[in-house]
Amino acid sequence: MGGTNPYTMASRATLREAPPQTQYWAGLRGSMPRNDPEHPPAGDSRRVGPDVLRAAAILLVVVIHTSSSVVNAGPVQGPGAWWAGNLFDSFARSGVPLFVLLSGWMLLTPDRRHEPIASFLWRRGQRIVLPLVTWSALAYAWLALRDHRPAGWARFGRDLLNGPVYFHLWYVYILLGLYLAIPLLRPLAAESSRPLRWYTLGLWFVGTALLPLWEWWGGPHVGIPVMVVSTYVGYLLAGTWLAGIPTTPRTRWQLLFLFALTGAWTMAATARLTGGEEMNVALYAYDRPNVLVMSVALFVLLTQAQPAAWASRHPGILGVIRAVAATSFGVYLFHPLLIDVLGSGVLGFQLTAATIPPFVGIPIFSIVVLAVSVALMLVLRRIPFLRRVLGV
Repeated sequence: MGGTNPYTMASRATLREAPPQTQYWAGLRGSMPRNDPEHPPAGDSRRVGPDVLRAAAILLVVVIHTSSSVVNAGPVQGPGAWWAGNLFDSFARSGVPLFVLLSGWMLLTPDRRHEPIASFLWRRGQRIVLPLVTWSALAYAWLALRDHRPAGWARFGRDLLNGPVYFHLWYVYILLGLYLAIPLLRPLAAESSRPLRWYTLGLWFVGTALLPLWEWWGGPHVGIPVMVVSTYVGYLLAGTWLAGIPTTPRTRWQLLFLFALTGAWTMAATARLTGGEEMNVALYAYDRPNVLVMSVALFVLLTQAQPAAWASRHPGILGVIRAVAATSFGVYLFHPLLIDVLGSGVLGFQLTAATIPPFVGIPIFSIVVLAVSVALMLVLRRIPFLRRVLGV
């Protein structure tokens, strides 16, 4: 969800009575008990966990899109503004991976293994195909208006098939492909042994992230084809296998440090690669080791019991989290258009993350864009027809 990604191909957890830790280790032994995050026990604070993750993911995606105009302009606009964009964009890179990890957590649970394939694909397709067409058409019309040119609707069907017609919609195409793969992945996710799971995740990291970066950075080519697990399939599997793994306070601090370290390295290495010239976004890609490690570390932290329990103790904050989570797909589809409209001047004014100094402009603009998008989606979803057509 962070724009077109040229470096990659390519979005609920409880036991009946046992804590997430028991679930995890039981699953690794090959006899995973009931784990249905969409239907947790009534009153269980863990039902909040997926909402926390979903809200965090969409916030990070909004930050990426608000900061991108600043960082993509390169250092020529001034080092202060560019460093602000690089800072926020680097640390927000986990947004899209969190959505895919969440999808793995939600959709690869053992209880779903025997769900009829046709039923699964029909229900999931209904949720996203029509909104994809609708938002693509809206974006098509907006681009023609913004650029003062004919829309060229005769080409719309072909462009929609080739997709995406607007940069952020690439993720919906990835999601459709992942839905096709999920019935194949469910037996592996449910029945594999602990060694096989770590072996699969290891192959994913080495083949998808480490070796490509090694060769990109000038290392000798490795002729062995080890990209057995693709970028987003790996995130799916990691989501179902790593959600709620047992941690100690010390481990959680280590994961937080790892997230901070990889975010800082992404920022510093991007600055080094960019220098004083055109922006280099190679290390922003979702299949780079830094982004993969950062995303998995944050996912494990957010699927622990503590974030959900903390949110459950604060009803006001919990209400905001649930509103953001409930509208997250609609917000994802809408907010880039809002950013584009606000920055285009068609409303008689321009408002961007750089309207005020970006170190404060990016977070403020991100909150404004998120708040407006959530409010609009909450209104639109009250109308059943629009809820279905727009995916809100």
